[in-house]
Formats: sequence, C-alpha cells, structure tokens
Amino acid sequence: MPTAGIVLAAGDGSRLGGRAKALLPHRGRPLLHTVVDALLGGGCDEVVVVVGAFGDEVAAACPAGATAVHNPDWSDGMSTSLRRGVDAARTHDRVALTVVDFPGITADLVRHVLDEHRPGTVTLPVFGDRPGHPVVFDLADALTAAGEAIGDEGARSFLARNRDRVRRVDCRDLAEAGDVDTPEDLGRLR
Repeated sequence: MPTAGIVLAAGDGSRLGGRAKALLPHRGRPLLHTVVDALLGGGCDEVVVVVGAFGDEVAAACPAGATAVHNPDWSDGMSTSLRRGVDAARTHDRVALTVVDFPGITADLVRHVLDEHRPGTVTLPVFGDRPGHPVVFDLADALTAAGEAIGDEGARSFLARNRDRVRRVDCRDLAEAGDVDTPEDLGRLR
C-alpha cells in the first residue's frame, strides 16, 4: 500500500531556546536524518518534511528520499503543518505521521506500526501508557484530521472523536519514548 511519511519540522523550538530541532546532532548527524531514515527503512515510499521557522536550513538538510514542503503559516500552530504535509501526500493510500523531535524512532518501529495498520482504523503506537509516533492514517482520515485541526493540536481532536477506530499498538520494546522539547530533554539524543 503506497505510504508517505510526514515529518512535522516547522516549529521554532521556543521551549528549547529557539533552536531547530531537526538540526540537533544525533549519532553524528542531524536528528532529521534519523527520522527520515526510519520512515524510509520502515516501509514509507517517500517522506514529506514540513518546514517553517528554520525553513531554508532544514530544507537544505533534508536527506535523499525526503522532500521539504514550506509552511508559511507555521506560527499559527501544528495544525497548519499537518494540513501542508497531508496535502503533499495526497497521491498515497496512507500516511505515517511523526514529529521531528523523536530520536527513538527506528525502522523496526515504523515497520511494525505499518504492518499492524488495518484500513478504516488509525494505528497509534503506545509506549506503556504514553501515545507516540508514527501515527498511521488512511489518506481519507488524514485529510479529515488535517481539515478539522485547529491551532497547535495537530490530530489530537480527531483521535479523541474517533476513539473507537484507534488501534493502540504496544511498541515499548521497539523504541525509547519521548520527544526533545526542553533543554532537560537533550539527554534523549545520546
């Protein structure tokens, strides 16, 4: 099933002191590379990276297999990036949505979540009791979630309204959970 990976990487990193999270060093290269490689290695046919605050720098750092899509409205919240990313992925049957600041993502995790996805559902990896990424949507659901999203919430409201269709997949043995949001989280990059 043709699958696009979507990486939300448009924020200004304000809680991290105004740094581009996509460019944080991770295993000797930008964190963005880890995320893109995991999506491609896990079964995505292409990866769309939504850029904004540090658009030129992040777009220049996109590795092979990734296409940067600029979101000029990034400061209006994650919902605008979700819309840009899903719109760029319209030629695929499903999307695997993730944030750029998830250093624990691996190809094995992505592959597992894609394998567990069933049409008509939304597949949500969970790490213990914490939801995580990548979240897999059929294209129609991704378009609906993006169209309904407001401000900085992303797909959260869509998932809450469609709770009965969300397949929670236990992934605690496949990745270290946790995003890099604040300086205290930088240890997750090691």
